[in-house]
Amino acid sequence: MTAPIPATGRRGRALGLLLSAVLAQGCTTYRIVRWRDPAPNVQHRIFPERTVHAADAPFHFTRAALRTDLDTVRVRDVDGVLRPFDEYFARRSIRAFVVVRNDTLLYERYDAGYGPATRSSSFSVAKSVTSALLGLALERGQVRSINDSITRYLPELEGNANYHGITVRQLLGMQSGLAYTQAEGSLWQQLRSSDAHFYYTNDRPRSLRGMRRADSPGARWAYKDSDTELLGLILARATRQTIAVQLQESIWRRIGTEHDASYSLDRPDGVENVSGGLNATALDYARFGRLYLHYGAWNGQQVLPRRWVEQSTTLDTTRTEPEVTTWYRMQHQQQWWLPMHNWAGERDFFADGSRGQRIYVHRPTGTIIVQVADDSDQEFPFRRIAHYLKGEPYRYPVGIAGAVLRAGRTFGADSARSVFQRLTRAMNEPPAEYTVNEAGLLSVTATLAAEQRDEAADALLDLVRERYPGSCAVHRMLLARRPATVWVPPPRCAPAPP
Repeated sequence: MTAPIPATGRRGRALGLLLSAVLAQGCTTYRIVRWRDPAPNVQHRIFPERTVHAADAPFHFTRAALRTDLDTVRVRDVDGVLRPFDEYFARRSIRAFVVVRNDTLLYERYDAGYGPATRSSSFSVAKSVTSALLGLALERGQVRSINDSITRYLPELEGNANYHGITVRQLLGMQSGLAYTQAEGSLWQQLRSSDAHFYYTNDRPRSLRGMRRADSPGARWAYKDSDTELLGLILARATRQTIAVQLQESIWRRIGTEHDASYSLDRPDGVENVSGGLNATALDYARFGRLYLHYGAWNGQQVLPRRWVEQSTTLDTTRTEPEVTTWYRMQHQQQWWLPMHNWAGERDFFADGSRGQRIYVHRPTGTIIVQVADDSDQEFPFRRIAHYLKGEPYRYPVGIAGAVLRAGRTFGADSARSVFQRLTRAMNEPPAEYTVNEAGLLSVTATLAAEQRDEAADALLDLVRERYPGSCAVHRMLLARRPATVWVPPPRCAPAPP
């Protein structure tokens, strides 16, 4: 970065520092301060780019009369209210929404400033594309095994003990143990977060070399861009090609894309942002979704290894708790997301990016939905739409945690306890109609406690402890709420916090 301009006094020094940051147009700090949380269509103004060229002969979905009736379908909004999709589209700051079913384009809608040729950032949808490239590198033997140590491919990391013992598999599963901070909390914390740094860095390899360890590799899952970025370095080193060239030659030109895509780079002629820097059009994202709908095959030709796609998009039923609790319980599988609730009946999956970017695939109905948006506060209307287009009824599952929260707020501890017990009994009969998970119940407990509804919070905590007797998180919340409790950690839990 450019050195600060001399100035006198505290105010002058602050102005000098700010001006020096402004003058250093390409530096990481300037980008963070200038752009913060950017819209999905401005990446070309922030970063240099590397082009991913489109196919010579584009594949076109069949165009039918667009289904304007979809605007009237009532979908659940983030506040739990059912609203017409037309209203949901506006309230959730959706910029593009494309629905394809059985290769027919049924719905295509864009907000002002967006259109069929608008290239938008995928944000973390790019992680699912990186996963596809890793599957190919493994099939070709360029990456020998996901059980390999990452230092096999990045020997420059041997000198940093923080990387010892980390495998390619652990990067893929976001279990590296490397320290990482999310963009949460105060503005200052957001600006200093790992999220901001890895998105805006002007030297990605240097940023990755300087990481430290927070956990043992494989100890726990933690969402972080850095794990995917390390996969990107491994892929570039193992294949001796840039990520853009790998995507272009192995996938993008083979699936009939209509428009050039691009990767955001850390610097001119630099390294691609493989965790959040792929930019493409909505319909080209839909073409990538079609590839995964058909288990990696494109018009009869296997582009991706079928087994890799199956592993990425099939729920691991040996795992009972989700990585993330939103809409439904979400399992993170090889950098794709799978709703755990009633997965056997739905068999759906999606790539997910910040501010509402989605590539959603619903295999039973042959449906692909692409959403480009500018608001991370989203619900999950995709299952409802897929069933509607097939003429099937669909009812949103009852969220038990939300029902308990409403009961605790309105009527107190006895009501929260009664609702919890009644609904958890009811879900044993038609389980597809209800959804419950530990993380959501603990979140409700914390909310009730923050609202000083302590009796209701403690009543729910006892019920959650009974339901999840081996949970470390439950026991730690119990210790926080009741410090006099003798803390006996369940098996395999980390030591109790001091």
